[in-house]
Amino acid sequence: MAIKKNKSKKKSTGKKRRKEQRTSDKMPLNTILTGDCIKLMSELPDGCIDLTFADPPFNIGYKYDVYDDRKSVDEYLEWSKEWMSEVYRLLKDDGAFWLAIGDDFAAELKILARDIGFHTRNWVIWYYTFGVHCESKFTRSHTHLLYFVKDPKKFTFNRDAIAVPSARQLVYNDARANPKGRVPDDTWILRPQDCQDGFDPDETCWYFPRVAGTFKERAGFHGCQMPEQLLGRIIRCCSRAGETVFDPFSGSASTSVVAKKLHRNFLSMELSEEYASKGFERVEAVEPGDPLVGADEPKLSAPVTYPVKDGSTRRADSKSRISSVADFEKKIIEAFKETCQGYSTDRLLVDPKLNSDFIECCKLKSLEGAPADLNRYLLKLRKSGKLSASGFKTEKIYTNDWSELDKYIDASEIAWKLMSEKYGLSLDGLLFDPLIASEFDRVADSYAPGFEPVQYRWAAMTLRKKSRDARKKAKQLIRKRNSTSVRRSSAYPVNDLDWDIFKNKPGIYLIEDGKKQVYVGETLDLKERLMRSFASESEVRETWNKHGKSLKIRLAAIDITDIENTSKVSSELFGYQSFMVDKWLPALNALHLTAS
Repeated sequence: MAIKKNKSKKKSTGKKRRKEQRTSDKMPLNTILTGDCIKLMSELPDGCIDLTFADPPFNIGYKYDVYDDRKSVDEYLEWSKEWMSEVYRLLKDDGAFWLAIGDDFAAELKILARDIGFHTRNWVIWYYTFGVHCESKFTRSHTHLLYFVKDPKKFTFNRDAIAVPSARQLVYNDARANPKGRVPDDTWILRPQDCQDGFDPDETCWYFPRVAGTFKERAGFHGCQMPEQLLGRIIRCCSRAGETVFDPFSGSASTSVVAKKLHRNFLSMELSEEYASKGFERVEAVEPGDPLVGADEPKLSAPVTYPVKDGSTRRADSKSRISSVADFEKKIIEAFKETCQGYSTDRLLVDPKLNSDFIECCKLKSLEGAPADLNRYLLKLRKSGKLSASGFKTEKIYTNDWSELDKYIDASEIAWKLMSEKYGLSLDGLLFDPLIASEFDRVADSYAPGFEPVQYRWAAMTLRKKSRDARKKAKQLIRKRNSTSVRRSSAYPVNDLDWDIFKNKPGIYLIEDGKKQVYVGETLDLKERLMRSFASESEVRETWNKHGKSLKIRLAAIDITDIENTSKVSSELFGYQSFMVDKWLPALNALHLTAS
């Protein structure tokens, strides 16, 4: 495949891009290809994409730096048919296609999509204020988002990852309300106060602001930029962590940025070399797990207004807004001091009892917001130094050494990976929401029963903290000596293992199902770990059987002389595990989610 490489100011960036551009001879990933999208798509294999989001030129005369947005109607429709047909070919059988388009050709492109073979699931309207002003017709203030699938009976729709509070929860406090919320409406509105005569302001509509020129989110080099929160909802809903999100019209690269933040692979295409280069700089500036730009609750993204005597509204002055924020932060800190029992923020955030007390205290102080938002704001205050600046110091330290963590850290890692795939959230996002965190606990318990929720959660956070050091250790071990290769050792069916020969032996193990790598684990005691998971009488065995009926294990007992030094042993084991996870990307390991 002829891939035109984007230019970059930093030499190291070019090397990194060339490395990322191909995961195989046929399929480039995590890059922005430069050139005509139809030609570039024709060089990709069938069924290689999980989700496509396309925001093509609207053919309304917009001034791009390369593309001419003034085709005849027939030319534009023929061109649209060509690139949409390629999108159809590239999508997997259960893939989804979202198309953002204006009024002028929305109906025509929907019919084209049907003729190509797509099935329509939703015709979403995204409404925004500050629309394109018109003198002789109504102001343009919305975009059409057409949601298609290839197979109407087989597709990805992560309902819980995009659920929003229902009116029963928000307005009526109805005990019958589903605590997980409901699926959003198909009308997305910037500010409900702008439509009080047409919509109930308590309705759960999609409130996403257009990325106006004064917004911090604005990339600055491309005029048509989609909001990250809007793209986030689409990507969370229609794909899973580790899957591939494709954008044939990269523009400002927002699709790639959001996909990367949400732990997806991305592939984008851009006709303009300048847009592609600047877009890739945006992508390189973010990391997996970074929060999306823009308010989770878009009502907060609009300026506060208040009524005046003449009936109009004005923006609240900056002093009153600052005072409100300062008061909010003060009460958050007070709630933490009153409920932490001397423990750190990390302990409070992962301890169900402490966190429940904190949330309840926030409510008593009339602080509005979902539990996840209040937890996230507390962490923000700690990271910004405002918590320590308040003069409050925690006294108690909560830690578990590796001999204790070794009993369940594998279960915490697997729960992290499975929950991240399901909800498309970072570890913080999983643990800060009480309902999702409880589900995390249940998943972890199915792999290592009998421990407390705080232990599972703390182990996952410890794993994340240690991951950077583990990757450094992995590189040192490889340079120092040839690492023990689990891959080349014999594979044993789980029923044929002699458990006693591994008693008190630290080691690395790989669980396989045929040619599929399922999980790479490290442990201080191979016998204890493997018997817990795979002994015939183990209650965990049934859980593992869901990942394959013919599971086999490859073992490597690492030769470490100072075996009494638990900390040193675990450090080396963690290094080996990190290396092997980055190499193979097993289905149940979460370590690569933390990789930079």
